[in-house]
Amino acid sequence: MPFISEDPIFSVVIAGAGGFGLEIFDYINEEIKNGGPAIAGFIDDTPGGKIPEGIDLPCLGTIGDFKPEPGQIVIVALGSAKGRRIVLEKLWANQVKTPAYYHSSAVLSPAAKLNRGVVVCPFSIVNRNAILDKGSVLNVHCSVGHGAFVGAYSVLSPYAALNGDAKIGSACFLGTRATIYPRVSIGDDCIVDTNTGVRSNTENKKMITSRGDYKVLNIRV
Repeated sequence: MPFISEDPIFSVVIAGAGGFGLEIFDYINEEIKNGGPAIAGFIDDTPGGKIPEGIDLPCLGTIGDFKPEPGQIVIVALGSAKGRRIVLEKLWANQVKTPAYYHSSAVLSPAAKLNRGVVVCPFSIVNRNAILDKGSVLNVHCSVGHGAFVGAYSVLSPYAALNGDAKIGSACFLGTRATIYPRVSIGDDCIVDTNTGVRSNTENKKMITSRGDYKVLNIRV
């Protein structure tokens, strides 16, 4: 089963009917062939509750009003750190269960820790003693090295990597092929640009980019 849960899971609801929701639908739909739980439908706050074309599943209502059936869990399919925090906190306030999900092709060390609300997409690797804090996401082909830490709600784009003992704070966003060097830490609410390697510690609310010269910029809130 692709979920880390002590309780039995009978069905899955996907929160978010956008592009990432379509990807999660395909991942879980494939897992059903191997005995995974069925998808019951989507919840989404878009007016009208529109489900993507070609998917024959119902919209079960809005995120804030959702009440799960027994054995029903939710996977949050949003690629925004801010959006993930808002949606997951709404669900948790309503006692909705959101166990960590990992695709069957992902490689997880038995000594790694995945907290609730985590999503690990296909072909990602989570190494020994690494920690993925609540609500974080590893998109496809990501790598988290031994002893590394991914902060709550942070999002790693495809092929992003944290090397050994690296750390990123909460609500960070790593672009495609962004890399955090070994033992380097970045603060909360940081953005790492595509194809950028972070080689020194960085405070909160910074954007790190290697377009032109290597730069660390303030993020205006």
